[in-house]
Amino acid sequence: MRAFLASLVILALVLLVVDMLLNLSDVLEAESSVGGAIALLLQRSAATYLPYLIPVATFTGAFFAVGQAARSHEIVAIKAGGVSPLRALMPIFAVAGVISVIALFLNETVTLRAASALHGGSSVGEVKLRSGTIWYHTGRFIYNIRDPRPDGDTVKDVRVYERDAEGRLIRLIAAESGARLAPHQWRFENATVRRFAPGDPKTPPTLQQASEVTLELGEDRTPHLQQAELVVLPLSTLSEYVSAVLADGGNPGRARTLLHSRLTIPFLVLLFALLAVPLALTVEQTRSLARPALQGVGILFVFLLMREYGASFGSRGELSAALAPWLTLLVFFAFGTWRLSRVPQ
Repeated sequence: MRAFLASLVILALVLLVVDMLLNLSDVLEAESSVGGAIALLLQRSAATYLPYLIPVATFTGAFFAVGQAARSHEIVAIKAGGVSPLRALMPIFAVAGVISVIALFLNETVTLRAASALHGGSSVGEVKLRSGTIWYHTGRFIYNIRDPRPDGDTVKDVRVYERDAEGRLIRLIAAESGARLAPHQWRFENATVRRFAPGDPKTPPTLQQASEVTLELGEDRTPHLQQAELVVLPLSTLSEYVSAVLADGGNPGRARTLLHSRLTIPFLVLLFALLAVPLALTVEQTRSLARPALQGVGILFVFLLMREYGASFGSRGELSAALAPWLTLLVFFAFGTWRLSRVPQ
């Protein structure tokens, strides 16, 4: 635990300094005070790096704890006492299991709140229903809603954008509420209607107040979240969104990839501990931490490279978005288990 906490602090400070140096101009432009700049850097670090900092710190902590024991002949003493090193090292995996639960909690609280602050400052609980977040597209109409009712037939704070055949905006309807009259027919109340003349851009829009506006909307009711909003959704909301899109026959694309990628992050803690222990036990023969440490860096690099490329392929449809992160995880779990099984008893 000492090695894990020390590694976590050191890695966090290194990333904070590197991030500050790489984005110093942007940080100073966004914040005028030193305190604001520090807060922004901390938010960026928590939103971007924290999900991977904890697994990497677990790898480092497990490696140095076992490696130091191997170099000081403690592993030899364990074997001489008739105890299997794997049995003696089980507490490391137990602690890694506890850290994985903590990592999941931090990802769903600290990381999401930091990401939410970086993408507009709205709280996590408001993201799903914020105006402009849930979009519907049907024919010539694009619309979004702020507050859908549980029955699904009434909405609050709705905006409807009507386009012509060439895709140019011809009407904007902003209504306080709306109700479904038929499967594709809606009535909007207390609406402000703005009409545009796409053929004459210099003509100002006309403004009209209407107590009621009735529209025929098409069948496509698949919601489309803005890309920036996906990263601030908690797992439960993101899962509901993916399920809703699939139920409507749509393609959740990047959302499904992000969902499964985030579901696998807590398992990285266990995986990295599994990869670290066999490498650290080789210190018993090499008498040096440097060579196994470099091998560990290479293994983590290959894993993260495969994980990121697999996610990008999945989002483009070249590989199943749900399968890619899990497949990479299983391949390296098998590799780590194989390495651990070959440890001399």
